[in-house]
Amino acid sequence: MTILKSIHSYMEGGHYGPPNCTPVQKVAIIVPYRDRKKQLQVFLNNMIPKLKRQQLEFAIYVIEQKSGLPFNRGMMANIGFKEAVSDMEYDCIVFHDVDVLPEDDRNFYVCSDNPIHMSVKVEQFGYRLIYEKLAGGIITFSKEQFEKINGYSNQFFGWGGEDDDLYRRIKFNKYELIRPFEDFGICGSVNHEPAEKNSDRRKFLKYSYEVWKNDGLSNLKYNLLRKEKKHLYRWIYVSI
Repeated sequence: MTILKSIHSYMEGGHYGPPNCTPVQKVAIIVPYRDRKKQLQVFLNNMIPKLKRQQLEFAIYVIEQKSGLPFNRGMMANIGFKEAVSDMEYDCIVFHDVDVLPEDDRNFYVCSDNPIHMSVKVEQFGYRLIYEKLAGGIITFSKEQFEKINGYSNQFFGWGGEDDDLYRRIKFNKYELIRPFEDFGICGSVNHEPAEKNSDRRKFLKYSYEVWKNDGLSNLKYNLLRKEKKHLYRWIYVSI
C-alpha cells in the first residue's frame, strides 16, 4: 500500500477530480469486501489510473464486513450506497466486485437512463456472457434508480443469488439492464479462494416479487464501526 500511495499520489482521501476540466459525472465506486487484501491492491492499482484517464471525478468506497456471519455482498452494497450519498451528491453509483477488472478504457464508468451492466465478458467465464439475465460483476445506477428498486436484497448470506434478485428488481420497476459498451465490456479476473456458497439462494429467489419492496434499503440495519478516509479509498467497516 505504501508503494501504491506514492504511485497514485494525486488521490486524496480516496477521492480524485480532474484539474483541467469539468467531469461529465461524479462517480462513487462501491466495493463490497472481506479477506481480499491482495485482490484489493491489484484492484486499486488498475482502477485508479483507469478512472483518472476517463476524466471522472470519483471516490472509491471499500465496504468491509466484520468477520462472523457469512459474507453478505448485497448488504455491503446497500451500506456503501447509504454512506456514499451521505458524503456528497453523486451522479452515478457503480457496484464493483474487487476481483473483476475492465480491460478496455472505452468501457465508461457513467450512468444512463437505465442501469448499465459493464462486465459483459469476464475471463473467469471464458470471456462470454454466460446468461442474458446476468447482473453481477460491475453494474451502474443513478441514485434515483437504485432507490426506486430498493437496492439489493439483504437476505443473501454467502456467495450467489443477490445478483439474480437484483435483475428481477430492475425488471419489476420497468427498467432495462443495458450493455451499451458490450464490445468493450471485456474484463479480467483476479484469482482468489472460492467463497462459501449460499445454500438458500433459490428459496429466497422464489419470493422476490413478494418481498422486494420491504427488503433492501428500506429495512437496512448495520453498526458502523469505522469510517476513515485513507489515501487511496474510503474505508467503511461494519458489523451486521
